Amino acid sequence: MRRLVLILLIGSGVVLVSSARSEGQTRLRLETDVRFLADDLLEGRATPSRGLDLAALYLANQLRAVGLQPGNGDSYYQTFACKSYSPEEAKYTVTLNGIRLDFSEYLLFPGGLEPSGVPHRFDMVFAGYGIYAPDRNVNDYEGIDVQGKAVVTMLGAPWDPDPAAIHAYDRIAGKWLQAKVRKASCFVYVSKDFELPKDSTPVVEVGIFKDAVHMPTSYLSEYPKAGWPPCLILLPSAFNRALAKATSGSYEEWAQRLKGGKSATTAIEGQLEMTINATPREGRASNVVAIIPGTDSELKKEWVVLSAHYDHLGTLTVPEGRDGIYNGADDNASGTAAVLEIGRRLVSEHPPKRSILVICYAGEEIDLLGSAYHALRPLVPLDQVVLNINVDMVGRSDGTLQSLTPGCEELLLKAQEIGRRCGFAVLPDNYPTWRLIYFVDSYHFARFGIPVIECATGMHADYHQVSDEVSRIRFDKLENVLGVLYQLTDFYAQGGKRPVYQRPDWFITPD
Repeated sequence: MRRLVLILLIGSGVVLVSSARSEGQTRLRLETDVRFLADDLLEGRATPSRGLDLAALYLANQLRAVGLQPGNGDSYYQTFACKSYSPEEAKYTVTLNGIRLDFSEYLLFPGGLEPSGVPHRFDMVFAGYGIYAPDRNVNDYEGIDVQGKAVVTMLGAPWDPDPAAIHAYDRIAGKWLQAKVRKASCFVYVSKDFELPKDSTPVVEVGIFKDAVHMPTSYLSEYPKAGWPPCLILLPSAFNRALAKATSGSYEEWAQRLKGGKSATTAIEGQLEMTINATPREGRASNVVAIIPGTDSELKKEWVVLSAHYDHLGTLTVPEGRDGIYNGADDNASGTAAVLEIGRRLVSEHPPKRSILVICYAGEEIDLLGSAYHALRPLVPLDQVVLNINVDMVGRSDGTLQSLTPGCEELLLKAQEIGRRCGFAVLPDNYPTWRLIYFVDSYHFARFGIPVIECATGMHADYHQVSDEVSRIRFDKLENVLGVLYQLTDFYAQGGKRPVYQRPDWFITPD
C-alpha cells in the first residue's frame, strides 16, 4: 500500500504521521497520540494551562499534516477567554442566616461567581432529597420554583443508593444537576459522608469531591454562568447550627422524616451569603477545529460533527514523592486519538459526501467550557448539523463499546449493526439514571434538538485519579473500537439517512 510519511516537528520532538493504513500503523499512531497527550510534560492539560496549549499545538499540526482544512477561517483554533483562580489563593466567607460558618464545616465549588469580594446573596428553598426520578415517580421539585435561589438538599433517597454510581440522580452530582437545569443560583448539599474519620474508607464521590475542591476554578470571561451554579457542601453540624430552626428540624430529624416519606419542600426564612476574594488570572484556551469539505453538491451543505475533549484535570499539590499529575490517558487522550485517526482515514481513504467538522474541545472537565463557547459561537449552522459523534474514554474496553443516544434510538441500532459486522458488541447506556448527557460535550448539541451518540468503554476505578495512565490503556481493544467508530462516522458522512431526534421527557434544559 502506498504510504506518504510526513515529518511533523513539535518543539524538540519528532512525530511520524502516515496518511494511510498499513499493518500495525493504526495502533502505532493511536499509541503515539495517547502517549504524547498523557505525558507528564503536559501537566494534566488543565484549562487554561501551558500543557493544554502544547496539546492544542500538537493536535492542530496533526490535523494540518494529513490534509484537514482549518475549521475557523484560516485557523485551526477557536480561542476563548477564561478566568481562573486557585482555592489556595482565595478567601471564602459563607454565612447562613447570619451565622458565619467555619471553613472546616463546608466545601465550596464557586462556579462562575465573580471573586470580587462583593457578597452574593440567595434566598433559600429546602427540597428534601432533591431528586427528580420520573421512572420512580419521584419529583422533589414539584410545585416549587428554585430559579435564582439556593436549593438545599440532603444526602439519601427513598431507596438505598449505589455509592459507586457517582453521577446517578440520587447522588450529589445528579442532585446538583437538577438544581442547574431549574436555574437555581446555588446548590447546597448536606451530607454526613463528608465528616467520616480520615482513616476510614470514603464513599467514592466524597474522595473525588475532596480532591476536586483544591483544583483551580475556571469560567468563561464572556459568559461566567455558562457552567454549573456554585455548590456548597455542608456538614450536618453546620446545618444544625444555621438551618435547623429555619427548616423545623435538625439534620438527624430530617434524615428520619425523609426516610419515612415526609414531604420536605419549603421556603427557608433567611439568606445564604457567600463572599469570594481572589484575583482571577486572565487566560485563553482553544478548541482545536478542522473541516473536511463534502464532495456532494447538495450533501456538502450538511455537517457531521466529530468531537472529543482533549483537556483534563491538571495537577494536584501533593507531598514530595507522590504523583500529583492527572494524565488522563483514558479521559480523554484515548478519545482524542480516536478522533484524529478517524479524520486521517476519511481524508486519505474515503472523502465524505457530507462535510465533517472535527472539534477537539478544551474545558470539558470544568463545566463543558469549550463546547459551551462553541454553542455560543457555532462554526457551522446548527440546523445543518446531521448529528454529533462524541468520543470520550474509549481506552479501557473489555471487548464492548457503550453508546449513549438519548432521544435517538436509531443511532444505537446503527452502531450495533456496525458492531456486529466488526465482531464488537455495542451496548446501550449502562447507566440510564446517571443522565450522562448533561455531563458531556454532546449536551450542547442535544439541547438544540440535534441527534447525538456518545461513545465510551465505561467507568473504572481510575476515573479522575492520577492512576489514569498510559500503562492501563488497552491499545489492542482501542484499535477495534476505532474500527466501529470509523464505520459509523463514514456511514453518515457518505449520506446515510439523517437520524431523527425525539427529546426525552426527562431531558430538561434551562435554555
